Amino acid sequence: MIIILEGPDGGGKTTLAERLRQFFGTHRMTHVMKHGPYIGMSTEDLCKTYFRSMTQALTYDDHVIMDRSWLSEPIYGTVYRNGANRVDLPRRRMLERVALSRGAVVVHCQPDLSLCVDTFKQRKGIEYLDTTEQLGAVYEAYETLPQHTCLPVVHYDYERDALESLVQTLMDRSTSNRASGGGSFKQGNILMLCDKGPRTNIKASAAVVPFINFLDDDGPSRMLAETLEREGVPESDLYWINTQTYQGTPTDASFMKDLQPSRVFALGNNAYAWALNNNVQAYKLPPPLYHMQNFPHQPYHVTESDYGNTTYTS
Repeated sequence: MIIILEGPDGGGKTTLAERLRQFFGTHRMTHVMKHGPYIGMSTEDLCKTYFRSMTQALTYDDHVIMDRSWLSEPIYGTVYRNGANRVDLPRRRMLERVALSRGAVVVHCQPDLSLCVDTFKQRKGIEYLDTTEQLGAVYEAYETLPQHTCLPVVHYDYERDALESLVQTLMDRSTSNRASGGGSFKQGNILMLCDKGPRTNIKASAAVVPFINFLDDDGPSRMLAETLEREGVPESDLYWINTQTYQGTPTDASFMKDLQPSRVFALGNNAYAWALNNNVQAYKLPPPLYHMQNFPHQPYHVTESDYGNTTYTS
């Protein structure tokens, strides 16, 4: 599981991170990853930093507790960067896709403002902010947190809520990834069939998340994210999986019984061939890179597609 702790300075995130580490650490390896403020860091390096903090969960299915994440960026940007958000929408979608691959849940740590102010004054100099006025603005901005992510959000007030109740809620809201792909493995979700996996050797139990590229300002990964956003499909409604390893070994199709996708989209010839070989009804789409190279001025479509079953050649 990936647990993301968010909330204003003085909200109890760091204390909660340690309490959760002690609880979950008795059952499975559990890592606490503290983030921020990363002043002056580029967008690409920032996204890679957030991504790398989740790799222990992706590779080994360890628990990862993130003390802040990319969800802090637009909120603290209002104080530090004149409203600038260093993580744009396509990259945010990619990070959410990665997080969903291990059943991410966001814990919104927000007790009463007066408690945050008291804690802030005691810890002034080691918190993000400089003044209580800034804290008030951040506190107010965090109240809209659930509107800015497709990840499930649980509210936590350390003065009122018991840890045991929070843990049970986390386990109830988290989803289990029952295949080798990425995104939200939830019955009835849309399935995105992709082509080959990465060249590197991957642990058999790892979650491999297709179309993740934080260096991309105009490539296929970004185009897909922008397309799905334009079509109103959140990452929480999608599951992505490569249909073969880089060496050509086909992906086991047994996961289809659990996923029971509402719709299946095959990105290219190889993905569509996998669907045919496994009796999976799928809509065939052009490979994103092929589309960009051959139709650079035409919009790409996924759920609004009408491509037929053309064979695509490079």
